[in-house]
Amino acid sequence: MTVAPVAARPGASTPGRRRRGVNLRGAAFVVGLVLALEVGTAVLGSRFFPPPSRIAVALVEQLADGRLASALLETVLSVAGGLAAASVVGVLVGLLLGSSDRLYAVLRWVIEFLRPLPSVSLVPFAILLLGVGPTTTIAAAAYAALWPVLFNTYYGVRDVNPVAIDSARTFGLTRAEVLRRVVLPLALPGILTGIRVASAIALVLVITVELLTAAGGVGYFISFMQSAIRVPEMYAGVLVVGVLGYLIALGVQALERRLLFWNRPGGDR
Repeated sequence: MTVAPVAARPGASTPGRRRRGVNLRGAAFVVGLVLALEVGTAVLGSRFFPPPSRIAVALVEQLADGRLASALLETVLSVAGGLAAASVVGVLVGLLLGSSDRLYAVLRWVIEFLRPLPSVSLVPFAILLLGVGPTTTIAAAAYAALWPVLFNTYYGVRDVNPVAIDSARTFGLTRAEVLRRVVLPLALPGILTGIRVASAIALVLVITVELLTAAGGVGYFISFMQSAIRVPEMYAGVLVVGVLGYLIALGVQALERRLLFWNRPGGDR
């Protein structure tokens, strides 16, 4: 006896298909948290914990004034510059190290020495070398963000099936063509994972350097408002950093979906 297939209803969800749309539970949690903070701060009445409504007013005022918008632009440019430099260098070096055991053996001690060094501890050296300014901020962010990209690229290359490489060489591809047409696409999921991790690290380092050097950006804005005891404005700067980190994460996820369309569960396109 044969069983007739059951047609799926239009709009019905299928296993493995990614649901898209508004995260209602997450939005409800955020709204509830804001309301709880509003009520709690009103009851406690502490000047160091202003209600979210005052922070929102301060945020709008500072954005309209242009000071916070200008600081935000400086921070975004520094994060973008550091992440771009780390991505380019990390992918290139990771590809070379992953495809050459001899080169990795030569550079392994240097890499293992530099990787554990806290990036913040190198800020004084960067200031002596580059001075106080955007160059130092970008360099510190690039150094910190380099390692996730480099090692995710390295392990992505090492995980490529040797049969795929041998097959490509059988068809007459050169070493460079094998790297570009076989190894790089197969290692791309790991590379993008490293870039996603590096984007958060770059933001943290940029804000940290701005706080330490007072060279501008949202970090300096937060530090200045804290020293001036303008608490709502200080929290407005902190809120901007959180929103910026969230938007950067969304941007990297969108890049992953665009580049890895062939690697989605359930064939979702």
